[in-house]
Amino acid sequence: MEAVLNLRQARMEFKTTADMKELLSRAAALDGLDLTSFVLGPAVEKARKVLSEHASITLSQSGQAALVQLLAQPASQMKAPTQAMKDLMALPDLPQRKA
Repeated sequence: MEAVLNLRQARMEFKTTADMKELLSRAAALDGLDLTSFVLGPAVEKARKVLSEHASITLSQSGQAALVQLLAQPASQMKAPTQAMKDLMALPDLPQRKA
């Protein structure tokens, strides 16, 4: 219940056409939802999916095996970094997003 109260304390405004608003309002009514819930429900679901996808790295089985093999190598067997690797590491860090 507290999440709903927090949701109602934050305000968002959207600019749209009258036709688009009418379309969304009619669809929301047919779904038995208010316009805010109808619009925000799928947006929140999509936001969670995007954040989840960006929070993890997925490797194929062959990718997992290659990673394990690389991690198992002693540092003495590692190859020297290539010029491309050095160039990549010389790039400035991306700015951190604020949560």
